[in-house]
Amino acid sequence: MKKYLILVLVLGLPILFSFKQTNKFPSVTCTNLKDKQVVLPTDMQNKRTVIALMLSTKADKYMQNWAQPLYNSLMADGVGGMMSGNMYNANLCFVGAVKGLAKLALPEMIKKAKNQVDKKFHGNFMYTDTDMDALMKALNITDKSLPHFIVVEKDGSIIYQTSGAYTEDKLNDITGALLN
Repeated sequence: MKKYLILVLVLGLPILFSFKQTNKFPSVTCTNLKDKQVVLPTDMQNKRTVIALMLSTKADKYMQNWAQPLYNSLMADGVGGMMSGNMYNANLCFVGAVKGLAKLALPEMIKKAKNQVDKKFHGNFMYTDTDMDALMKALNITDKSLPHFIVVEKDGSIIYQTSGAYTEDKLNDITGALLN
């Protein structure tokens, strides 16, 4: 009997403690389209946040299919009936990472974005020149050609993470994480 108890303790305690560990979203300094500096996730601790992260122009192409459904689910007021509008009480941040030669085109990209994005949402669109390799490692991202979506709790803990092309199931998983 003692052997089984010791075996359960030796094997079970590490598993029990592993559930206590949570990944935190790393601190990322961004600039939004209002030309204001934003530190994620620190500056968003008033409510849960969905961070839509693009690490390449290929990812931006996928993001085009995500933008409207994310907007409708998380930012629109009363669009589409009872289950829409901002019932999730969550922040939504679109973050583009800029590296290398892309930095040279940044002023033109910002000017274009400011013209295309409604001014009331300029605070939700941002860019960063944070070290992408460190960011990818911290978030366990291996494919920068896809957009990544991270749901972050008020304290910076990552609740849910997914990536890739838009599907309604993925969007439901993101919004479901906001409700839990």
